[in-house]
Amino acid sequence: MPATINLRQYFTPDAVARILKTLPPLNTPVIDTIYPDNKRRQHGLSVVRADEITKTTNTVPVVRRGSTSVPVGNDGRSIMYIEPQPIEVSSFFAAKDLNDLKLLDKTGQQQVVTNRIDDLRRIVRLTTEGLAAQSLTGSIAWPMKRDDGTLDTYEVAFGTTLSYSPSTLWDATGKKASDILDDLIQIEAEVQQNSGYSQLKIWAGKDAFITLAGVVENLSGKGTIKASITERAINLAGYSVELNNITYYDPATKTNKNIVDTKKIVAWANDAPFSLIYCAIDDMGAGLLPMPFYAKPIEQDDPNGVKILGKSKPLPIPVTKAICWATVTS
Repeated sequence: MPATINLRQYFTPDAVARILKTLPPLNTPVIDTIYPDNKRRQHGLSVVRADEITKTTNTVPVVRRGSTSVPVGNDGRSIMYIEPQPIEVSSFFAAKDLNDLKLLDKTGQQQVVTNRIDDLRRIVRLTTEGLAAQSLTGSIAWPMKRDDGTLDTYEVAFGTTLSYSPSTLWDATGKKASDILDDLIQIEAEVQQNSGYSQLKIWAGKDAFITLAGVVENLSGKGTIKASITERAINLAGYSVELNNITYYDPATKTNKNIVDTKKIVAWANDAPFSLIYCAIDDMGAGLLPMPFYAKPIEQDDPNGVKILGKSKPLPIPVTKAICWATVTS
């Protein structure tokens, strides 16, 4: 039975990385779908150039041999920077808790520490998911705690997303599947023409999804439009509309908010370069390096014990001209 306990051995960057690999994946639909692994990167600086949030690709004119190139991006303009704000959460081991840990063997101690790290990384991940959900609107407005405990607002503006207004709403009398198909075709064209990307994915809020399901059910084999309803998705002539009835928690209003409003759909080009950046963490123990999640112990005297601090500095960067919102039901 150990006479002392050294928590620091569990909180080196390598130790935390090993713990994180043993933990089950978390279900965060915006991060998993729009900002998957291949669209996440670590950024060695604490700031992000503003022109990195405006990247879209489109065609350019060809260039006559021997003439000057076509400038791309913000060449010649002043450089602006965005300063991502950190997510920092903590969990406290009181001295009495540490004394109790001495009753456990090393495996038991490791499990207790792993559980605490799991709690912290879940909160960090859910907060990152909230930021990612807001980013789909073209801006982030998230509560930010001041030193005195009061709340300010952390704001990042990425640009205006696209919008589409159907000539008649999907729940209007006489709305046909062919009319909805025309709406989807026009939304796809809007995204492609403005962003240069075309691998369209669509989420629908609850009312929008149920309305579309009713229209598809009424087809009953009539006409030539192929449509089917599967688990949480409707396929209409090749366009897959998925139900998104998921919420994120807003700590400012202390309410759950829909990622997609119940009456809306959101379409985006999945091949556009959406990017989730993890910026350098403001912590010497982390080597001032970027990482998705970092944890460290801090000894305290009053109250006596050890605070476990979890940190991350994520910035989800959407391609606003590859996102189109539409209100489709009344």
